[in-house]
Amino acid sequence: MSLNESRGIDIRNLRIAYPDRDHPAIDGLTESIAANETVVVTGPSGCGKSTLCRAIGGFIPEIIPAAVGGEISIDGIPVWETDSARIAQRVGYIQQDPDAQICTLRVEREIAFGPENLCLEREEVLARVDESLAAVGIEHLRHRETTDLSGGEKQRLAIASILAMRPEILLLDEPTANLDPDGAKRLFDLLAKLRDERGMRLIVVEHRVRPLMSMEPRVLVLDRGRLVSRHPRERIPSRSLGVQNGEGKPAISPTAERLLSIDRLAFGYGEPLFERLSLDVRSGELLGIIGPNGSGKTSLLRLVAGLAEPTAGRIETSAGTAVGFVFQHPHHQIFERTVIGELRIDAPDRRPDELVQWLAEGRLDGLADVPPLSLSLGEQRRLTLLTALRREPDLLLLDEPFIGQDRRNVAWIVAQIRSHCGRGGAAVLVSHDVPLIEALADRILYLDEEPILGAPSEVFVQLRSRGRTAFLPGFWEADG
Repeated sequence: MSLNESRGIDIRNLRIAYPDRDHPAIDGLTESIAANETVVVTGPSGCGKSTLCRAIGGFIPEIIPAAVGGEISIDGIPVWETDSARIAQRVGYIQQDPDAQICTLRVEREIAFGPENLCLEREEVLARVDESLAAVGIEHLRHRETTDLSGGEKQRLAIASILAMRPEILLLDEPTANLDPDGAKRLFDLLAKLRDERGMRLIVVEHRVRPLMSMEPRVLVLDRGRLVSRHPRERIPSRSLGVQNGEGKPAISPTAERLLSIDRLAFGYGEPLFERLSLDVRSGELLGIIGPNGSGKTSLLRLVAGLAEPTAGRIETSAGTAVGFVFQHPHHQIFERTVIGELRIDAPDRRPDELVQWLAEGRLDGLADVPPLSLSLGEQRRLTLLTALRREPDLLLLDEPFIGQDRRNVAWIVAQIRSHCGRGGAAVLVSHDVPLIEALADRILYLDEEPILGAPSEVFVQLRSRGRTAFLPGFWEADG
């Protein structure tokens, strides 16, 4: 049978076990995905969603070692018995972590890399680069170095590089995790267009299911490597977290200790990201930061942490203030060979049973001896949050901590942040999850060409007046 015939994806009794885990990542999964279907795969962090994508794309076991059983076929062709180059021409895989996918130093070269490896003519390669840049809205980044991009810009680049290959099947592992709301909406519109106009088949791993409702997907729910439920197109599970809006809580006293002071700060990469930015953060306060990709949110946290130098202005912390930083990309701050070893870095005198208890609190139980870089991205984030909290910082900097988390894990992270601030600490939280920022933050800083700083209700009024409705808490609900 020709590899070009569209019969769908058939998965039969699939079992995948990683060498460093006691339990299989996928355990006896059987499912058929029709040729004309859009499928969303959801479920708890670490349940096997990314593993399923890697297996369908042929990355397991050829590139990622694992013991496998069962079979996967695409249009009647067994994936594990077919040359991986042939599969790669049909199946595009957009990974959860864009850093793991980017392999060149310039944006234009990154997008051209795939088509060049297909041995296409130069004119065709350039045409695909132009088309892909425009599709994801990053024409202005064409000549930028990939190392200077924000997390969201990298995610758009990773998507563009795969689209340039023109696959027939697209696997997307949390494709909007690092995107601002406007970028996420644009991506979902693009996916619908690719499906409707090109007949592209889509398998999307997402915790945020509601924004995909307009595409009428079928939803598969995994838990511990097993398929536990299917939802037809008209019954999409709710993503409500039950986090109450924080507008009614007592205002932070102006006499509370000032832990962070920023005065007339300026910074940029060639072009300025922000100029003359001034603000204070006081004991007990949670400052939420929102804004478009590339507006300087991560850069501001790096400046506060002392990992970058401002162009002008001043950043000061009060005497004795300890700063903890949870990075946007957790593998950038993981150093040890085991999960428990990572916790021991700042707690060398703690008993092993205490460390194990900490892991259980972060839903990392049973993973003490596992290499931390083999954890799922959501698990890595919880590990880096645990290590930061165990240092007992006064000022906690959090860069997109909710990415890759299911509702239960988000609730746990929220509880940790609130407890930290309740003890007199302060937190600066960057997130694209605007409803959560609204619920948690005492004040919000919106970063863009004209920053806005104030109480959540005040900031949202100004954003509405500017027409920046994608950054309002009800954006997805209004759109769905």
